[in-house]
Amino acid sequence: MSTFIPKSARALAVVVIVALVLALISIFATDGAEGVLLSLPTIALVAQVTLMLFWFPKVQVDKSTVVIKNVARSFAVPMHRIARIDTRWALTLYLDSGKKITSWSATAPGRHTSIFASREQGQHLPESTYLAGTVRPGDLLGTDSGSAAATIRRYWETRKEGSDELVINWNLTQILTFGLLVALNFLLLR
Repeated sequence: MSTFIPKSARALAVVVIVALVLALISIFATDGAEGVLLSLPTIALVAQVTLMLFWFPKVQVDKSTVVIKNVARSFAVPMHRIARIDTRWALTLYLDSGKKITSWSATAPGRHTSIFASREQGQHLPESTYLAGTVRPGDLLGTDSGSAAATIRRYWETRKEGSDELVINWNLTQILTFGLLVALNFLLLR
């Protein structure tokens, strides 16, 4: 199974968590343990939101299934149910039922990527990548959306029948943790 996680998002999450730890140390130095206890729910909420947005989302691909883990829900998509793969804004799977699933973790690159792209990034890609002989910036290898899309397309072009079931799961642990931290912060601010 291939897993695609944006490195920039993970780096941002680490920076935010380190800043939160430094904030706790600073609060302890000025206000002691009582200040830390009062600040902990808010810092925990910011850390949870950071992890939900930047650490947990990912795309996992094997020869029969694409799993897109977003902030609130995860989708397990059978390869043969995919009708079209797009990377205009982010990796987006269009299903045979008309449903559209967009990945939070495989966003298309900015305009500078296409300016500085090398010829090799647009070569040797699956046939379904090319539109009128050209490649979108979001399909370039080495980009979050392009790397995931190329792997999906390789399996998709040789897909075989399998399970028809699209599995959608709510990320209950993340959602409940977020809800509890919001409630705790609300109670402490009253």
